[in-house]
Amino acid sequence: MFNQRRAWQAGFWAIVVLGVWLAAHGGERKPDVHYVPTPQELVNTMLQTAGVGKNDIVYDLGCGDGRLVITAIEKFGAKKGVGIDIDPERIKDSNANARKANVTDRATFLEQDLYETEFSEATVVTLYLLPQLNIRLRPVLFRQLRPGDRIVSHAFDMEEWQADKTIQVPCEDQEERTMYYWVLPGGAAGAWKWTLPGAKGEQCQLRLRQRFQTVSGTVKIDGQEQPIADARLAGDRLTFSIVREAGKNKARMLFSGRIAGNTLTGSVETEGGPDAGKHEWAANRDRVNLVGTWGWTLGEQAATLRIERRDGRFYAALTAADKPQTRLAQFYVWGNGIYFIHEGDTRQTFEGIAEGDGITGTVTAAGGEAKDWTARRTKK
Repeated sequence: MFNQRRAWQAGFWAIVVLGVWLAAHGGERKPDVHYVPTPQELVNTMLQTAGVGKNDIVYDLGCGDGRLVITAIEKFGAKKGVGIDIDPERIKDSNANARKANVTDRATFLEQDLYETEFSEATVVTLYLLPQLNIRLRPVLFRQLRPGDRIVSHAFDMEEWQADKTIQVPCEDQEERTMYYWVLPGGAAGAWKWTLPGAKGEQCQLRLRQRFQTVSGTVKIDGQEQPIADARLAGDRLTFSIVREAGKNKARMLFSGRIAGNTLTGSVETEGGPDAGKHEWAANRDRVNLVGTWGWTLGEQAATLRIERRDGRFYAALTAADKPQTRLAQFYVWGNGIYFIHEGDTRQTFEGIAEGDGITGTVTAAGGEAKDWTARRTKK
């Protein structure tokens, strides 16, 4: 019985993959799978977790019968909802359901390829796609949305981009469904500088590395460097702490600020020591121009990375050894940091911070350990 069930599931998802692939790539052929709706209990939990309210614009990518968009407007008061689906029958059903719910003034349903859709006005994006389609969509979300925007997915995650919340939802069909929730992180990577408040006026530098919402780094205060702790990046809000020791005195410093471009403003609260108390805090990051060509050599192989910016969005292509240039589908810019995945003979993940005309970071081959990586600008 178990093997029969596994075989049925494998066949079912094979058909789903084919159907959703056709939906994602467009064309005249309809998906070869019946629409599988998201249970209403899960719809409600997805929208509640995202905190949908009167100021939100909700986009459902692969909208089916429109229930997520309609519920967002009817029950949660969203000011606008847009559903995208390649199947004209689903769009027809969605429009009919919107008329029944009397929300046609705020609900729009579009028959189009979700990967060619401009959804930058969205504050919340909902998904029910397969894993490889989520990964394909991942860099598009980062290019189009803003820090603090929310993404909710039924059933499937985003691999390296770990969910901020994973919730199991009991449904009427007696099965638990899984939903994943993310807050789009801002760009924290780079070197931040400031002067500590107080009589000494100590000079500080914070060096941050970033992979999606995960940040790590060090703080150097008057030449003494130490790792930060409790680092958290939620949208454009960054928090971290350090512990300073001066003789017998020990002080814990809690930093909290909001990132706006190359400025970080907030407060620092010191617990213990002579400077105990809460003070305003502001740090600045040097502006770096990432656009141009960057080169490096790994082993005996030379490679170049060409970064372009179009309509305020970053794109990149990689040329390695004697192979033709490859567009990098998984390329991300976070502040002065870059992160990209090259699917060559071996899958390699690059991560680094740009300062001036150099990038320093690591490269990790699939199944291997991280190795130091540096690149230099060769052409602007």
